Amino acid sequence: MSETNPKIALALGSGAARGLAHIGVLKVLEEERVPIDLISGTSIGAALGALYAAGVSVYRMEEVMRDLDWRALARLIDPTLPTSGLIDGKRVVTFFEELLPVTTFEELRIPLAVTATDVETGEALVIRKGNLLEGLRAAVAFPGIFTPVAFGERFLVDGGLINPVPVDVARQMGAAKVIGVCAIPRVQKQSKETFLPAAERPPGKTGRLRNLFTASNMEKLLRELWQPENSGKAPASERNHKPPNIFSICARSVAIMENRINALQLERKQADVLIWPDFNDLTMLEFHRAIEAIDAGEKAARKALPQIRALCEA
Repeated sequence: MSETNPKIALALGSGAARGLAHIGVLKVLEEERVPIDLISGTSIGAALGALYAAGVSVYRMEEVMRDLDWRALARLIDPTLPTSGLIDGKRVVTFFEELLPVTTFEELRIPLAVTATDVETGEALVIRKGNLLEGLRAAVAFPGIFTPVAFGERFLVDGGLINPVPVDVARQMGAAKVIGVCAIPRVQKQSKETFLPAAERPPGKTGRLRNLFTASNMEKLLRELWQPENSGKAPASERNHKPPNIFSICARSVAIMENRINALQLERKQADVLIWPDFNDLTMLEFHRAIEAIDAGEKAARKALPQIRALCEA
């Protein structure tokens, strides 16, 4: 591509269910005929970026994700005895394998790079060659929930731990201009001082961990996986406030870290255009609310159209 027509890259970030907003963004970019020459992706952004780079239509993606419900999600979960993770991600990879028309990075129509994290050294890794499905499996391996993926001597997990919106990776690929999509909501609450009153906690129920993963429990677990923190109108002291389950603890812990890292990264590695959807009360594990996430992405992309058009004309 000539210097008068520099490469435009799309950097698709993490965010789990909120990351389905990337589909809405892609819809708008296609309508506007924005040429996407390169894609970098983290976590859910890596998975959806791979589909788009492989030539899967945005409308096909929307159709598949829109039809997800709790039972469909339960079928994607293949629990394992907890050694390094609660869930083996093989079924999730199979899900994407059925959608992808290719199996290697080299076969993609648009060059793609996905990010992962070496869980032992903390290194950020970029995967651009070889087995696409294994690369995606590493990119979406949410730590604590999915088991790490063995890559040679390394064990890889979700790249969002270090690089929630991989703008810098897009630059490294040769992009002159980068459109970033951030599916991690801004933190509004400020720190405040508090204290813990002395109180006795009632003993919790115990049981065999294996029972957590029975087929009959999977749909119930998914429904309870992540609820808005203040879903009820009554104050916490007046509600039967239950402690979060192990899935919630893992997911929320990583989300808190990603949010803080994301704020620092976006200041340092600025995209030429940053699309930042507003999700209201949509939580990161509510994949059954795909329509809302996609709509949020579409709305945010339309709001950014003046900047996107200016970028393409520059």
